[in-house]
Amino acid sequence: MMTEQTSGLPRVRIRAAQRELTRSRFVDAAVAVFAERGYPRTTVDEICERAGATRTTFYLHFKAKSDLLLELMDRGEGHFHAVYRDLSDVAHDPTLDGVRRWLSTAMQEWKVVADLSRPILEAAVIEPEVGEILRKRNASQVDELAAALRQGARLLSARDAEVYASILLAPLRYYFELYVRGEKFDRPRVLDAMASAWMAVIGGTQSDASM
Repeated sequence: MMTEQTSGLPRVRIRAAQRELTRSRFVDAAVAVFAERGYPRTTVDEICERAGATRTTFYLHFKAKSDLLLELMDRGEGHFHAVYRDLSDVAHDPTLDGVRRWLSTAMQEWKVVADLSRPILEAAVIEPEVGEILRKRNASQVDELAAALRQGARLLSARDAEVYASILLAPLRYYFELYVRGEKFDRPRVLDAMASAWMAVIGGTQSDASM
């Protein structure tokens, strides 16, 4: 039997779905305008126009333009979660070819997340609070990579895994930022060099774990 309390649930769910749809529309619009004009030059009015909504509606969902960046960060990170999980298998039985394939797969995701990441990097330069959020998000990526390493080398200590992860991510993040900025580099050569460096580090996780 439907009570007065339960009868309102579908309506609540519909409102929540509509709210999420509107919010997502603003984020999609922001991604498109940021890609065209860059973060600093984009205005809230331009985002609203692209989303087909009003400023009033925008401010029901976001306090400022910079709040959109959190949504972009979440979307970008979602693309890398599965990639990081796959590293556990590589760390369990590391080979140079396996490490290179993993790095190549990670780089392929760059195409998907470039438009999400570019405005974040632009904003981090001019808005200190965004830079701090990005720093914390980068630290969480180290933690995620460290967890993947420990999953592959189960006797590896948490502290050592964190050190390894920070060392491994540094060059990958460097070339990712070059890619996002549109700067050219020799990808096959970078992959070869990075795979050799990663192999030396990941191979070390097996030695440390067996000690």
